[in-house]
Amino acid sequence: MANGKIKVSLVSGSDRTSTVPEALALISDQVQIPDRPVLIKPNFVSTLNQLSATPVDAVRSTLTFLKEKGVNEFTIAAGPAIGTAADGFDNYGYRPLVDEFDITWLDLNTDETVKVASFDDNLNAQYLNMSRTMSESYVVSVTRTKTHNDVVVTLGLKNILVGTLAGRSEKQKIHRGSKAINLTLAKMAQHVSPDLTVLDGTEGMQGNGPISGDPIDSRITLASAHSIAADVIGLQAMGYRLDQVGYLRYAMELRRLTLEDIEVVGERVEDVKIDFRPHDNIASQLTWPVDGDWRPVFDAVGD
Repeated sequence: MANGKIKVSLVSGSDRTSTVPEALALISDQVQIPDRPVLIKPNFVSTLNQLSATPVDAVRSTLTFLKEKGVNEFTIAAGPAIGTAADGFDNYGYRPLVDEFDITWLDLNTDETVKVASFDDNLNAQYLNMSRTMSESYVVSVTRTKTHNDVVVTLGLKNILVGTLAGRSEKQKIHRGSKAINLTLAKMAQHVSPDLTVLDGTEGMQGNGPISGDPIDSRITLASAHSIAADVIGLQAMGYRLDQVGYLRYAMELRRLTLEDIEVVGERVEDVKIDFRPHDNIASQLTWPVDGDWRPVFDAVGD
């Protein structure tokens, strides 16, 4: 980073086969891939609704970029809340990727697990089972920009965090009210987070996401090699404010990240921003702040 800034690329266009490669090219100099397995995590919250899921073309472009960086073997992993990973790979046209790339398929819902702390309804400790493979990999999050029914938006970080939970019952454990889920996601993000994020908002989901929302012709694509920077800019490009999204506010503070640390390359947010209609229950989602200082509450629950 020549100027010490974290790059987030922001590209506008209606064809993801060109915008995703362009977004990745703009941050290519900051993508450093260590000697670890490379895991690609699309979003398959449901395997029955394409609008809720990551389009395969976004993943194909990401694989091509990484292959040009010298990566020869990939794991593509998913842990759907509705359906199985195999259903998603079949239904969304992922299987033909093996004709172009060396791919291993992984169902995160059946992976070996490690335990991670989280918060229950009373903001006391509970423990979740998280994918061991995800925790040991170079993780690439490729997801559609969507609104959410609990945390306002679901982007690159949340795609990784919820997907890494092994099974539907584990995913249900994080839904313990607005205060708890935002603290839980921030706690989990200390253990696993994206090393590279691609946000495909060529066509996003607005309204009652992450499954039952409506399409929006948003024409935005973002990428970053920082764990949360793409999300920080992405939520603004969707018309939201940072103070509305608790888990990203917490994650920023934990990483000592400010907007001044981020350089947006490509388009300017104000030139391409489009307001995503929020979920019907947005008012309850915005009750996420805890009373007083959040850090003692956060730190009281172990790692």
